[in-house]
Amino acid sequence: MDINKIFGSFDSPDSSSNSWGWNQRSYNYYSPRTLPIEDENHPRYFIKMFWKLIINHLSYGKKLVDFFSQADPSLAINEIEYAGERMLYSRAYGFIKKIDLEDKYHQKLLKEENTSKLKEAYTLAIKFYENEEEYEKCAFLKKQLDFVKSLT
Repeated sequence: MDINKIFGSFDSPDSSSNSWGWNQRSYNYYSPRTLPIEDENHPRYFIKMFWKLIINHLSYGKKLVDFFSQADPSLAINEIEYAGERMLYSRAYGFIKKIDLEDKYHQKLLKEENTSKLKEAYTLAIKFYENEEEYEKCAFLKKQLDFVKSLT
């Protein structure tokens, strides 16, 4: 998708615009070709997505549920909260399970990404899976958390 084509459909071409008819204005525009490319198959991406999903859920999950409850009071809010959490933790676990503690490069990345947010995400995920009685996932997450804690 090219942003110039999108904006070009709203402006008429003239001499001061680019080939698509889009006039660059005073706001900061970055071409998609100049933005950094995020490799979605890189272990660093997996680590960051794991903790970002969980930490962002802490910030926005309650607000989203409140929004739905106000929109339609007849909704079963508890069921929506549970389904949302289940999907969130399943998705986050899908990312972090790709990290192999035996791989030296993965160890290096965990050391570089070792933050309080990462540790908090591990702790929250372990707590969630304990409540779900999915102890294999808890053991996997606990092993990684212990490794991350040993790095400090």
